[in-house]
Amino acid sequence: MNERGFIKNIVIIIVILTVIFLGQQTYFKEYGRNLYSQIKPQVQAYWTGISDWFKNNVYSGVSGEVEQKSALIQQEVEKQKNNLMQNIWEKIKDYFGNIFSKVSGTPVK
Repeated sequence: MNERGFIKNIVIIIVILTVIFLGQQTYFKEYGRNLYSQIKPQVQAYWTGISDWFKNNVYSGVSGEVEQKSALIQQEVEKQKNNLMQNIWEKIKDYFGNIFSKVSGTPVK
């Protein structure tokens, strides 16, 4: 990292820590409220722009892929559920078959 970028990052960290420290002081409370009320419309406009960009560029591309994959996942879940039920049934059948063969004296297949 070059020296200029390092100094810039240090200054940014110092500013952030100063704002955090001053934000905790009671005598800056009113100043903070005024500042918040002044920048709130700008932040909302910025957030709306980011939200719109995300919906148009990211979500629109991902939503179609999600729909395709959700159908495949649903099929796989159904398949695994059926396999589980089949395995449980086989275990129950073998268990009771062994009990019956011990009681009746017949060999198990």
